[in-house]
Amino acid sequence: MKKLLLIIDMVNGFVKEGALADKNINNITPNIINLIENSLKNNDDIISIQEGHNKDSKEFESFPVHCVLGTEEAELIDELMPYKESMKLFRKNSTCGFVTSEFMNYMKENENDLEEIILTGCCTDLCVMNFALPLKNYINEHDLNIKVTIFKDAVETFDSPTHKREEYNDMAFKIMMQNGITIK
Repeated sequence: MKKLLLIIDMVNGFVKEGALADKNINNITPNIINLIENSLKNNDDIISIQEGHNKDSKEFESFPVHCVLGTEEAELIDELMPYKESMKLFRKNSTCGFVTSEFMNYMKENENDLEEIILTGCCTDLCVMNFALPLKNYINEHDLNIKVTIFKDAVETFDSPTHKREEYNDMAFKIMMQNGITIK
């Protein structure tokens, strides 16, 4: 049995630059690095799910243009680049990386060998939660014995006048706990 570490959207467009970037998100990077190093030590799988939109993405009807494929915004942050070769990279064109064909194939191939899936990254109340909830539903639907875990110090969301970081993190943690996801 093995664990899977998922790193969600730790790309420049959310952490360093662009319309949706919040540099405070980078505060979780050292904790993600610790989880990566632990996963490498235990020979666990690591997947980086990164937004990489086409220029006409439907998501841009709800959010400003961001993380377009071929731009710096869609690239993994520099702090995680030393680990890039140790990760599988899956691109997504929406806030829900769970629905990508690459991840669905990974789950079908590995679901009987996984004991835990750890989610990290940003944003807690959008891309992380939008991954966690269908993942937990998939696990329940197929009666799998896979624990889903989120470490509070390895996920973060943005702060803005209409989106208070602490409030939205707290709401997302409550919703995910209510759905059987372990929050540590």
